Amino acid sequence: MMAIDVIMPKMGESITEGTILEWKKNIGDTIALDETLLEISTDKVDSEIPSPATGVLTELLFGINDVVEVGTVIARIGSKGEAPVEKISEALKESPIVEAVAQVEKVPELTVITPSSPLSERGRFYSPLVKSIAKTEGITSEELDAIAGSGKDGRVNKHDMMAYLENRGATQPVTPTAVPLPHMPVTPLTIMSTPGLTDKIEPMGRMRKKIAQHMLTSQQTSPHVYSTTEVDVTNLVNYRSKSKDVFFEKYGVKLTYTPMILDACIRGIQEFPLMNASIDGDNIVHHQKINMGVAVALPDNNLIVPSIKASEEKNFLGLTRATADLADRARINKLEPDEIFGSTFTVTNPGIFGSLFGMAIINQPNVGILSVGLIQKKPVVKETNFGDVIVIRSMMYITLGYDHRLIDGAYGTRFLSRVTELIEAFDGSDIKL
Repeated sequence: MMAIDVIMPKMGESITEGTILEWKKNIGDTIALDETLLEISTDKVDSEIPSPATGVLTELLFGINDVVEVGTVIARIGSKGEAPVEKISEALKESPIVEAVAQVEKVPELTVITPSSPLSERGRFYSPLVKSIAKTEGITSEELDAIAGSGKDGRVNKHDMMAYLENRGATQPVTPTAVPLPHMPVTPLTIMSTPGLTDKIEPMGRMRKKIAQHMLTSQQTSPHVYSTTEVDVTNLVNYRSKSKDVFFEKYGVKLTYTPMILDACIRGIQEFPLMNASIDGDNIVHHQKINMGVAVALPDNNLIVPSIKASEEKNFLGLTRATADLADRARINKLEPDEIFGSTFTVTNPGIFGSLFGMAIINQPNVGILSVGLIQKKPVVKETNFGDVIVIRSMMYITLGYDHRLIDGAYGTRFLSRVTELIEAFDGSDIKL
């Protein structure tokens, strides 16, 4: 059998390269058709790549953490008995474990390596995906160190984590709580060995580097302008309070404020279509479909923005289900690469974490991003037929960030005012219960 080339696959229209996270097979290993050969990362999503043929892995052309362009040959599969190629052994010597240990050796003796580091206290490397699963499932560092890894050099992968979680039972180890002795003196060593602030150097994770690059590029590309309005969301709050239980029982999905705000943005964009455009050089690209990006905070404190494609075609229930589905899968790293690309407008909600309002960075190549603030009850002056009165209302700030290369203040503020009107006019009449 002739050697078969394994190509770095194209995982989406906008994806031009992938990062090799782990080889599941070594040179000389037998592999079956569609058996997982390697794990790659495209932007912020990890994917397993199956073998295109049955045979023996004879050549690996790239090592772990190498960034490879789509369409490039990354390995070769030959027939049994074919001599493996040894020339790439040098590329594979640079394993993340060796590099990480070398960095740790430079850290002062009293530095505490916390679980946020890629290395455990015993120097074991864990990928961002493994750490995210451990944090979500409440797996302690001691438990994590005890899990047998099936990856390269004993590295723990997500299959090991899933297998461990399936068998995790009542025998889960309990980490004892340290109780200080009544007269134990407090020494500098005791202070530095407790969890908290420490002097240390920690390598930036792969996803964090992607986010940093994306944010910096956006700031360098778009002159950001911001406009803010205060919205009376009492109608939204009252409707959700009285309908959330019935909504969940009927449709099996939680009723949240996010799809209500998305619906207002979609209607607003249809009246102000320039907010759905993008810039390509000296050209304005007008998009017919409204691909709504929704920012999702991940368990490892990173951020990802999956996109609801053709959101204008969905009714309220469809928006609710799509929003919940993308958020749930984003938190467990189950998004498809295409689902984090192609947005034409973005909504982010720092208000759920207690922020009064936010000034978000535009998600390129969008020209607009809406930041939603905290909902608070406030005394508000309202006009009535009998004069002005002070009433208690649920109020919220929303802030529009927009690209001043295309959106001027008048257009952006008019769009924001229209979104405000649509939110305040919400009455739930479009939602069937």
